Amino acid sequence: MNLTKRVALSAISCGLKLPGIPIDRYQELTYLKQLIKSLDINCVFDVGANKGQFATELRQIGYRGLICSFEPLSLEFSYLSHAFRNDPYWQGYQIALGHENGKTVINVIPNLTVMSSLLQSKVRWQGMKAEEIEIRRLDDFFTDFINNISIQNLRIFLKMDTQGYDMNVFEGGRGCLHFVQGLQSELSIVPLYYGMPHYIQALETYEQAGFKLYNLSVVSRTGEGDLQELNCMMRR
Repeated sequence: MNLTKRVALSAISCGLKLPGIPIDRYQELTYLKQLIKSLDINCVFDVGANKGQFATELRQIGYRGLICSFEPLSLEFSYLSHAFRNDPYWQGYQIALGHENGKTVINVIPNLTVMSSLLQSKVRWQGMKAEEIEIRRLDDFFTDFINNISIQNLRIFLKMDTQGYDMNVFEGGRGCLHFVQGLQSELSIVPLYYGMPHYIQALETYEQAGFKLYNLSVVSRTGEGDLQELNCMMRR
């Protein structure tokens, strides 16, 4: 047994805990960088961008290609646009993506807008409000998008973090999935919203569309320590 393992086991025996969230996130971003590089990605669709947390991390891990961020909330989109105002390879769209086109209402969680969703939350949030937003199918958006870019051999990484709505985003993009070489989707083991799919159903849908599992990482756990949410990365 090497020294590193002995020290680790001794620490566990003494009840010491490592800072799990930073370590898990470091590993997840390491896999993300490897996946984007191996797939030769030149365009990332950041669906559910919020204030640009994921896009910022992409830049920090060395990705220099095009980022297209989709964020329907007006205040969050203003933060996002300001943060990337000097980035020539960033495009922002104040819309939600789903399985239909039109206007809809999103449930906004005050002071925790990353939890805002088109679905009804199972948690009773104080001060929750509704905001009318525009929603489009990815296929319809893509028709205009492909005609306005100069990228040859487009290779897309589709990141979805829409609080239970990822499957709707995916279904609305069936016509352009052949451009998608990899994806990331948030899976809920314990559903936080009414009407969201079971995580096994989501994985089966992605696999049937031609993707295979590359990595799973923990997003959150319940108060009892059980798995609550995972991020899955998949590749062609």
